[in-house]
Amino acid sequence: MLTDKTKPYTYREEILHSVAREIGECLQEGLIKPLVLLHGVGSYGHPPVLEHKLHKGFLGPEQLLPLSKTQESVAILRHIIVRALQDAGIPVCLMYPSSMATSEKMQMTSYFLDPLKGFASVGMIPLLGGDILIDSVMGWSVGSGDQLAVIIAKELGAKRLLFASDVAGIYEHDPKIKPDAVPIDSINLNDLETTLKRMGASSIDDASGAMKGKIVSIIAAKQLIKDGLEVGLLSMMEYGSLKAFLRNDRCQCTRVVVE
Repeated sequence: MLTDKTKPYTYREEILHSVAREIGECLQEGLIKPLVLLHGVGSYGHPPVLEHKLHKGFLGPEQLLPLSKTQESVAILRHIIVRALQDAGIPVCLMYPSSMATSEKMQMTSYFLDPLKGFASVGMIPLLGGDILIDSVMGWSVGSGDQLAVIIAKELGAKRLLFASDVAGIYEHDPKIKPDAVPIDSINLNDLETTLKRMGASSIDDASGAMKGKIVSIIAAKQLIKDGLEVGLLSMMEYGSLKAFLRNDRCQCTRVVVE
């Protein structure tokens, strides 16, 4: 959403500032209170990851410099996002998943969130993004922000978990490929696996799995949802969508429900 995945190393300036402004206003109006933000790395991370096969794990020393350059590229995006959020009056605290989590076959198995919890407890807003994590089997692997979001929601006892992208929730098919694709306003928790199988392929190469990756992460949060965690998927390409969702006003999105 914040980057144009069809154009490497390009971010959407107007969208970024619109998103930052809306989040800031939601905080000021009390629609959101404690908050942790996670962002994708989009066109700053996925192209070099795929080009140098970093998503396949450590294959040899020839990948080390490309990994370093990929980290540098993503760091540029992180600081662009930080500045936009600060300009909107949001006291973000930039943090790195690779410094607090490790994986096993791309599944985060060990993490230390005390620093994140500490900064959040005093009113800072932790900001994290997709990262390359040390992996006990693969050497390293792509650490999905969606997967980390579920872990953080569990560890912090979150009441709400929202996935914002350039697509207004889940559709029967990728709306970027089929503009007449039918949106799904709500999806039963027990139907997530079936929906995942029905979904068509994404139109964009994505090292983290795009919308399918979000659904996989939501499936992992089943028990949290049964225990009351509210989960929604929406687009923030247009200003006002987040406010509408938080106020339970009419907006195009997909809510995960328990029936």
